[in-house]
Amino acid sequence: MKLRKAVACICALSLGVSALAGCQKVSDSSSAAQSQTSAEAQNQELNIAVFEGGYGREVWDDLAKQFEAKNPGVKINVTANAKLGDVIRPQIMNGNPPDFIFLASTNESGILQSLIQDKKLEDISDVFTGDLKDKMIDGTLSAPTISPYGDGKVYAAPLSYSTMGLFYNKTLFKENNWEVPETWDEFFALGDKAKAKGIALFTYAAANDPSYNEIVVNPTIAVAGGEQALQDCLNYKKGAWKSDAVKKTFDLYQKIKDGGYLLNGTLAMTHTQSQQQFLQNKCLFIPNGNWLETEMKDAPKADAFEYGFAGLPTFSKTDKKFIWANCEEMYIPKDAKNIPLAKKFLASLYEDASIQTLASKAGIIPPIKGAANLVKDSIDQSVYDTFTITDKGYTPVTGSYALTSQTEVNLRDDLYQDLNQIMAGTLTTDKWSDNLEKDAETLSSLILK
Repeated sequence: MKLRKAVACICALSLGVSALAGCQKVSDSSSAAQSQTSAEAQNQELNIAVFEGGYGREVWDDLAKQFEAKNPGVKINVTANAKLGDVIRPQIMNGNPPDFIFLASTNESGILQSLIQDKKLEDISDVFTGDLKDKMIDGTLSAPTISPYGDGKVYAAPLSYSTMGLFYNKTLFKENNWEVPETWDEFFALGDKAKAKGIALFTYAAANDPSYNEIVVNPTIAVAGGEQALQDCLNYKKGAWKSDAVKKTFDLYQKIKDGGYLLNGTLAMTHTQSQQQFLQNKCLFIPNGNWLETEMKDAPKADAFEYGFAGLPTFSKTDKKFIWANCEEMYIPKDAKNIPLAKKFLASLYEDASIQTLASKAGIIPPIKGAANLVKDSIDQSVYDTFTITDKGYTPVTGSYALTSQTEVNLRDDLYQDLNQIMAGTLTTDKWSDNLEKDAETLSSLILK
């Protein structure tokens, strides 16, 4: 599971260490990565640590072999684990971290946030020079977890880029002559038609990751109040969580609850359980990302099931349309033993051959302009659809909660746990906003400068 999968963690957990236009070649883009001569690369080991979730391990073993073949004398040792944070935390604390880490900022371990807070990340700005910098999708190198200190330098690199929205079964829609709703009124009207057939409108991973709803909440706030309304929420601005944009967004969830549009049993379902119900036509929509088809490839499905991907509805057909986007990060600890080789490996992941491997083996597409077209023949249609949703007029919106010093207050967690309470009927939307505003007041004074 990767949400993964949306760039947004608000609290830094201390480790105890010092306190996608046309297809373009991206090979050989980094002057820093090329600075190491072949002689210097002889007989070196590189220790990489990667999150083993929906992507699996195979892709990393293949990437390691490709790099070794191009760099004789180099040996890459791969550590892959679903609980990677638990594995590498002691190594980091003891000053012996992996040379390269792929573990997103949304991971519950908080590893990246901790390294940022403790200033224990290597500056990798020199990797992103010349052609490579120009080929990165706009904005991906300026996200708060990529360039966290406001100094224009890059300390983490975006690897898996995805836009996230609502998945549906194209076959089910064709059989019933249903159209994908463009507005929220059409969304609920379709829900009434589905209910008449015994099908729910919506479900999500309530039991273990209700934050999948970030895919709905964040772009909808932007639709209702503009991108600044969302950024105000992410940066704990006073009054942001009690704005009209937030109220309009929260009222949608109240309507899902009051109108009986939520799939029965959702509050007890994990992400895989809710996804399984979706695949069996128990509901129309589920918020998710481009990992879904790969993650559920062996799961039973309704006859002739065909993945469909849609952007979020808007309040009117004249509203600007937004879609939530995120990048999962990779980075190099400052205490790594082989930083030059780690940079060279990191840069190699943006080369055409690596992009093909990442896409075909794991459905990963880096934020390189034209990358989706480069790998179109080797990825699932649903993955391609998520990456090209901007062709349908959707503007990617991204961001992360402002990083703070260590605190027990976690606004993001509270936001989606309270959403569960809305669905359970034990909380009002006004109280929901009040709770978040209180969190924001506390966190605003703890933002890292």
